[in-house]
Amino acid sequence: MGVKNNKPTRTITHSFKWVFLTTIVRRALSFLLFLYIVRVFSRAEIGSYRTFFLILSFSTLISSFSFNFLNIVEKTKKYIKVGMQFVLISSVFISIILFLLRGILSEKYGSFDLYMYILYGFWLVIPLTFKKIIRSLYELDMDFKFLSITETIKVIFYVLLALLLFLIDLKYYYFIIAFFLGEIVELVILYYPIRKKLAMALLGSLKLKFLKPLNRVLKEKFSFLCFSTIPTALNLFVSEAPILLMGLFFLPEFIGNYFVAAQLVTVPVSFLTISLSQILFPAFSLTEKEHLPQKIDEYIKHVVFVLWIPILILGVLLKHWSFLIIGNHEINLVISIVSLLTLKTLIVMILNPLSSIPTVFKKPQYELYWSICYMTAVCGMILLFRNFSFLNMIYLYVTVSILSLIAFIVMILKMVDLPIKNFVFSLWKGTVYTFPLISLLFLPQTVKTTTSMLFLLLSILYSVTMLYIFERKFFIVFFKRMLLS
Repeated sequence: MGVKNNKPTRTITHSFKWVFLTTIVRRALSFLLFLYIVRVFSRAEIGSYRTFFLILSFSTLISSFSFNFLNIVEKTKKYIKVGMQFVLISSVFISIILFLLRGILSEKYGSFDLYMYILYGFWLVIPLTFKKIIRSLYELDMDFKFLSITETIKVIFYVLLALLLFLIDLKYYYFIIAFFLGEIVELVILYYPIRKKLAMALLGSLKLKFLKPLNRVLKEKFSFLCFSTIPTALNLFVSEAPILLMGLFFLPEFIGNYFVAAQLVTVPVSFLTISLSQILFPAFSLTEKEHLPQKIDEYIKHVVFVLWIPILILGVLLKHWSFLIIGNHEINLVISIVSLLTLKTLIVMILNPLSSIPTVFKKPQYELYWSICYMTAVCGMILLFRNFSFLNMIYLYVTVSILSLIAFIVMILKMVDLPIKNFVFSLWKGTVYTFPLISLLFLPQTVKTTTSMLFLLLSILYSVTMLYIFERKFFIVFFKRMLLS
């Protein structure tokens, strides 16, 4: 399949619809399993697993060294052989390092479960890294339909397997086994349609003579690969700071409560973020650079005018009804974190797909500079206030994160020559239109639920009325595009 330089809006919208619908299925199934797990198992067990998962994700990201991005940005598959060779070497090396560090990591995070997870799961770095490389080939061809179907099969597989294993015995590691077996199943399905090409590339990567081409590519593309990998790794580290950093100072129970709150917010919102990020990275990459400012400006308006209201409604509903989902255990702490993360999500929704722009422009060093500043601010905040309560640390973390994310968006807008005033004006209008909903997130919990729901209805009415009065032309264009795609 050849790569076209221009993808029509209709193709992108169609891909988004397909990915979005299958994401709903996947996330709904995963969320139902999560609800079962959060009621049956302790928050300490959940916190230890989340720490292991993030350590594994971090290791996989480093192992891939952005070779999965290189295929997309260069709009070619010629780097597949050297990419395979590199990730084979790097993933084996990093998995061994992870195995050797298992004792230190479990001691620092105060979790023996983490020791056991790494002991038996360190090798997963290898297949998960290869999966990232293989996925990039489908993304390059904009074959999101196949990718979304494959991911859905994976989720159905591990959810059913986990439930079957729980019938045998209620052990949390059964879920971990089922989850990562699902990852292997997805890898096999992705591999099969292009097995001949990949088998040749994999066999070629085992030959020493290919070290010379690999060395040449590393020299030519080292700047891009390095400046793409380091910021992404730093961003993962900082975005999960409440687990990876605060976990060094707080017990796994606190980490488990944060993860539960984060799941309540991110699972529904991820229907949108995952769909948009998967499609818009290659879409931005394949768009002519002179057209990017207009597309980015349109995207920001779509988020602020279309997506902010349902995100805030979700946050308010979770604040008052999440106890029905997860029970009353540490419910006040969970609710407070939910409100804060909902506010942060408003900015994350704008940034997520736009974060690929430095990579698209082949200037990932800009993201690196920002990532270093972001990490320094968050790490400094956590170390300076480590004696604060966990909730106060989350307040500080969210504040620093929002300010840092806005700074990154401004930097991206400067890169594409989009006037900053457009972004500020959209942000200001979105805040005015949704201010009552934002206020409800921080309404004292002593207010009766019936009163809060009345305020919610009035706030929705206010937001919709403001949008109808001031943004009518925008919505006419929006609905026409959705109906015709």
